Amino acid sequence: MAHLFYWDASYVLHYLKAKFKGYRPLNSTGCVYDVFVTYDTRDPQVSEWVMGNLRVKLEEEGDKNLPLCLEERDWIPGVPLIDNLTQSILYSRKTLFVLTEAYVKTGTFKLSMYLAHQRLLDENVDVIVLLMLEPVLQHSHFLRLRQRLCGKSVVEWPKMAAAEPWFWQNLRSVVRVDNQVMYNKMYLKYFTNK
Repeated sequence: MAHLFYWDASYVLHYLKAKFKGYRPLNSTGCVYDVFVTYDTRDPQVSEWVMGNLRVKLEEEGDKNLPLCLEERDWIPGVPLIDNLTQSILYSRKTLFVLTEAYVKTGTFKLSMYLAHQRLLDENVDVIVLLMLEPVLQHSHFLRLRQRLCGKSVVEWPKMAAAEPWFWQNLRSVVRVDNQVMYNKMYLKYFTNK
């Protein structure tokens, strides 16, 4: 319980700090990247998969290359984590969370999720895409709600190698299309201005 409260308090602290500094939401029409990829950089297997597979499939292969923002490659060294996360999320059309059991327990994941939700509240732009490398958050109310509202924005790594080409095509489609277009039609009138 104290761990949960810590992140709530941390978020409130950063929110108040931004309020006092004169925070203004940036207009994201000038996006530099198509996708900001947030993942567990401390896990060498995940980092290798992101740099060797995900980056190659999205940036170098296919008919349209999708520029990615990657922490290990594109972040400015020495800049505070919250500033790098904020800029990466604001200057990217989508934020792709590569989820593993270890990553969902980190502060970076929680802070990234808060900031992506803040963009939804500030700009009414849903940028969240969840890529499940491992079956995580199976009992999470957030994941269930996300699957009901915008199920196509939750993609899972296939268990069979034969399904990988379909997975990559599906992921490319998901990151290209506005999430509001993919919302469940039953909920669309409640969550958009359309």
